[in-house]
Amino acid sequence: MIERYFCPRVATRLRASPDVRWLASFLATLDGSGYRRLTIQVYLREAELFGLWLRRRRRTLASVTDADIPTFATRLPRCKPRINSRVAIQHLLCHLRQRRLVPQRPAQAPTQIERIVTAYDTHLSSAAGLAPATRLYCRRYASEFLRSVFGTGTIHWSRLKLAHVRQFITGYGQTGRVAAARVAAGALRGFLRWLQFEGWIGRDLVQSVPHFRLWRFAALPPTLTDEQQAAILATFDRTTPTGCRAYAMALCLIDLGLRAGEVADLMLSDVDVIARTLRLAAGKPRRERILPLPERVHRAINEYIHQGRPQTTDQHLFVRHRPPIGVAVTRELVRGAIRQAYGVVPGCERLTGTHVLRHTTASRLLRAGADLKRIADILGHRSIDTTAIYAKVDIERLSAVTMPWPGVGEVQS
Repeated sequence: MIERYFCPRVATRLRASPDVRWLASFLATLDGSGYRRLTIQVYLREAELFGLWLRRRRRTLASVTDADIPTFATRLPRCKPRINSRVAIQHLLCHLRQRRLVPQRPAQAPTQIERIVTAYDTHLSSAAGLAPATRLYCRRYASEFLRSVFGTGTIHWSRLKLAHVRQFITGYGQTGRVAAARVAAGALRGFLRWLQFEGWIGRDLVQSVPHFRLWRFAALPPTLTDEQQAAILATFDRTTPTGCRAYAMALCLIDLGLRAGEVADLMLSDVDVIARTLRLAAGKPRRERILPLPERVHRAINEYIHQGRPQTTDQHLFVRHRPPIGVAVTRELVRGAIRQAYGVVPGCERLTGTHVLRHTTASRLLRAGADLKRIADILGHRSIDTTAIYAKVDIERLSAVTMPWPGVGEVQS
């Protein structure tokens, strides 16, 4: 494989190196991960120099630590540190650790804040039964609050004051986004209640968290027009593998109303080509559901599987097309593909998330005559009250049942 990437002169030099075994295995790993030719050449050159650097200092691989990365990158005092050196050696050490040629990183004892947040997360999972995505932001706000009060020092619960709670929530409200402050307040209230349950703080701190009035049915959910949906789908270049993948993911969001995490978690076995159904594993709603595949969604998924999806042993439906190639996409990648499409569609430039597509799906189903129970089953809502908000968006059907506003002189006492 060395001859595939290097000229005969360089290949001969590499094969004569004392480090040829782990250099060749590093090259094979980079090649299998789908890195480009030039990147592989640069990374292997840095790895070769790293081995030479170690031998000149009479050191072995068993003595290598992460602290050697910046030292190696700045080995030439007259030259600026090269980013390629740091990145290449980071990849090299990861590879050598997998082969047990370099010692594993020493396990660091968790900090006091990390131990508390981990215990809180265990409570959220086992006792509260929250979904992983919900627990993620609960941990985030808990950590931020503790760091804002205690920093990296020792936690003394007696030092927690009401002013700390107000300052934390006020910090989120300074941007003018009431929704951000409301979410932070709700997460902090839950964390403080757990601290009270554990006996570490009193009730007064929990009661000091401000409440934000939220009228669930006061505003209409944001939706996209049919023209905007078509424009979003038209932004994807379906002649490329990544465009083919993004188009199929967007149809899963628009036509099926899936969450970004549900799209990222789809497996090849979830697609029933014969029955034309899509199985969704128990996720946030904690129940499995099977959805029929509309014709264009079925065609898009089938086209991606046979023409755009790279060869990989990973069984996820949607996988990465850049190094590391063939591993499952993340929900952030799904959101990023849609966010990029928003940027070129008039009226969608300020949108950032994918939930507006879910609102649009529900509104379209309602206009087509579907009842709320059926919409709730499709979207995976555990409570029909969650779906009831979409009843407001069908203005035409609402106007047919509303009474006209009385004019002057028509009001009777």
